Amino acid sequence: MTSENINLAVDFECYNAYEDQHGARAEAPLQLGGRRRGIIAAVSVCISLLMAFCFWLSSGGNNGLIGGPSIAMDIAPPVLPNTSLGVPAVDPGLDVRGMPILSDVRPADVALRACWGIVGPGRIAHDFAAAAYGLGARLCGVAAGSLPNASARSQAFARLYNIPLAHAYGHYEELAADDSVTMVYIATTNQKHYELAKLFLQHGKHVLLEKPATIGVAEFEELAALSRARRLLLVTNFWTRFFPAVKWARQVVRSGVLGPVMHVAGDFAFQAVRTRLARDFERDRFFNQKLGGGAMLDMGCYLVMVATTFLATSEGVVDNNVSNWSVLATGAAERGVDTDAALLISRPTGTSGLFGTSLKRSSDFDVQIDCAHGVLHINTPANCPTSASYVAYADASTQSVAPTPCCAMAETAAQSFSVALPQISPAFEPTRYPNAMGFVYVAAAFERCVYNASCTELHELPLDEQLLIVKITAKALAAIGVYAGVKGM
Repeated sequence: MTSENINLAVDFECYNAYEDQHGARAEAPLQLGGRRRGIIAAVSVCISLLMAFCFWLSSGGNNGLIGGPSIAMDIAPPVLPNTSLGVPAVDPGLDVRGMPILSDVRPADVALRACWGIVGPGRIAHDFAAAAYGLGARLCGVAAGSLPNASARSQAFARLYNIPLAHAYGHYEELAADDSVTMVYIATTNQKHYELAKLFLQHGKHVLLEKPATIGVAEFEELAALSRARRLLLVTNFWTRFFPAVKWARQVVRSGVLGPVMHVAGDFAFQAVRTRLARDFERDRFFNQKLGGGAMLDMGCYLVMVATTFLATSEGVVDNNVSNWSVLATGAAERGVDTDAALLISRPTGTSGLFGTSLKRSSDFDVQIDCAHGVLHINTPANCPTSASYVAYADASTQSVAPTPCCAMAETAAQSFSVALPQISPAFEPTRYPNAMGFVYVAAAFERCVYNASCTELHELPLDEQLLIVKITAKALAAIGVYAGVKGM
């Protein structure tokens, strides 16, 4: 495939195809390295392929991946923590490659597996497709539809991921009508999420919807009602919730070894630099309200999800009544979108979360959960973490001497958790977003539910909680003074 064809696959619909910080032309996932990696990349690929071939022979041949360039490499099993303090060890259900196990529910014959369709073949869709391909998922269709040459962009994307060209469409409606497609991943810009999720639900497709699900509360309520009425999955892609490190952190909190959660803090900020391709304001997805731009809708909604994750009850039950969530927010705005925001989310119990997000500055992207008897860290990047840790302190109520009012109690335990990302051939790994191979976790959970006729929601992220996140985010946007009166998004 020529470089021109490759670049056609980088679709503005997710406006993720802007030039990188060096001004270099954006490249599709298979065109990794090239001049930039040179000899190092060639040697890495050779070593990786040799390791993969040895693993393939030792495991008796084909290990279940779809054919093509994606050859899995053997990696060490996940590192699980000890349970000396009674914290249950999370078994991520991963194979030796670090991939989620689906063999108990998914047909061994690839041709019989449920089919994914990709809606909006932009930058993030490339990473999702590469990760799903490595997972052994079946990719059956793709549609682009916002700009000229949509069919050509879809076909270029289809060639990369072995999608039949007859199922590479220039209109979303064509993919929606494709009976071979069971479920779709919607990765367009934010303003299209509601419209397209509704379209595919109406055509009987399960929907994995890139965050934010919608900007308006009424819009998500409509989608949720439609998915329930048709017994279809509707899942906002808060992939953070599905990483093994986050599952472990939730179990630490529920175990009670650190006492009740008192406070949560996090800051997700980055500089949305306007490169040469992004100087056209109408095409700038970060700063254009018409495209659903702004810090809260890009990264801030992750932090709202962190709040609903860790400010739940002691049993881990989320209070979905938004009136029981106080939201104070302030920030800077330009052209109708927030560019920097700070928010305080609190509960009647006295627990609270303090969060910051921005398109104008950088931050460390970590999350800290302060409990009565310890501190839990989800390590950077906390929106897609591979590790977490905690430190436990002595419970002052059990001590005979009152603590000094200046210093921490004595440490009684410390524990960490780490799971390496799954690996596939370096020639095929997604590279556009940090830790993008982590898409396999949410994709696997989604597929597992699809194969279970009685499953209509993911227990990791129920519909009611997704709606709560939309409501809290809407409260924050209203407090900042943006998106007032916006409908249909």
